[in-house]
Amino acid sequence: MSLREFCVLMLVCLIWGLHFIVMKWVMGIIAEPLFYAALRMTLVALVLLPFLKWHSGRMRPVLLAGLGYGALNYAFVFPALELTTASAAAVTIELYVPFSILLSVLVFKDKIGMFRLLGIGLAFLGVVIIGLAGPPETAGPYFVLGIFLVACAAMSEAVGAVFVKYVTGISPIELLAWFSVVGTIVLWPLTFALEDNQFAAFAPGNRLSLGLALFYSAGLVSIVGHTGYYWLLQRLPIYVVSTSSLGATVVAVTASVILLGEELSGPLLLGGGLTLLGVGVILWRNRTLRPPKHVDVGKI
Repeated sequence: MSLREFCVLMLVCLIWGLHFIVMKWVMGIIAEPLFYAALRMTLVALVLLPFLKWHSGRMRPVLLAGLGYGALNYAFVFPALELTTASAAAVTIELYVPFSILLSVLVFKDKIGMFRLLGIGLAFLGVVIIGLAGPPETAGPYFVLGIFLVACAAMSEAVGAVFVKYVTGISPIELLAWFSVVGTIVLWPLTFALEDNQFAAFAPGNRLSLGLALFYSAGLVSIVGHTGYYWLLQRLPIYVVSTSSLGATVVAVTASVILLGEELSGPLLLGGGLTLLGVGVILWRNRTLRPPKHVDVGKI
C-alpha cells in the first residue's frame, strides 16, 4: 500500500465515521429523520443523474437492491439515531458483515467455515452485550429499540448485497445513482406518512446547519467517500479495503466520546470490542477466499 492509498483509506474511514456524529446531531434537532434521509437521497440522485441508464432485462435486481441499500437501511438507521447513541449505532451497523455471510449461505449455498462462524458469533454477542447493558445517560429510554432498528438497517443492507450479486455489467456509480433514485421514491412517502412539521427544518435558524449536514451526507459521504472507496478497490485487495468498515467504526466511537460527550462504558467497550473482533475475523478469513462478485455500495 502506497502512502497515497493509505491516506485515501484513512480519509474514507474519517468521512464515514464522522457521519454518525453528523446524523446524531441532525436527527430530531434540526430535521425529522426520514425527511432528512429523503432530502439526502434526492440530492445524491440529482448529482448522479448523468449516470442513470436503463438496462433492459437487468433492472429487477438493481431496483430490489436499491430497496435495501438506498431506502430501507436509511428508513431504519436515521430514526434509530434519535433513540440510541452514535457509538452504539456505529458498532451495531457492523452486523451487516455477519448478516451478509448468513444470507450467502442461505441463498447461494456458500460454505461458512468455523472461523467465519466464530466471527459471526462474536459479532452478535457483542451487540447483545451492548443492548442488555441498559441505556447510558446520553441515551433515552428506547435505547434497545434503537439498537434493534440499526440491526434492521444492517439486515437491509445485507439483503441489498444479495440482489447486487445478480447484477452484471453495471458500474458501481450507476448502482449508486439508481439506489438514490429508489431511496428518493420510497422515503418521501414515508416521511409524509409518519412524520409531521418536516419543513420546520428550513426555519431561518436551521438553514445553515441543515445545508452543512446535507453537504456532508450527500457530498462527502455519498460522493467523495464512495469514489475514494472504488478508487481503492481498483488498486488494493478487497480484504484490505474492507477494513475501512472497522476504521470508520473506531472513528465514530472515538468522535462520539469527544464531540458528543457519550459515555465510553464497560459494556460498550466489551461489546464493541467483541463485535469488531468478530467482523475482523470474518474479513481476515475472507482474504483467502474467492473475492465477492459485488462491490459494497451501501455504507452509511
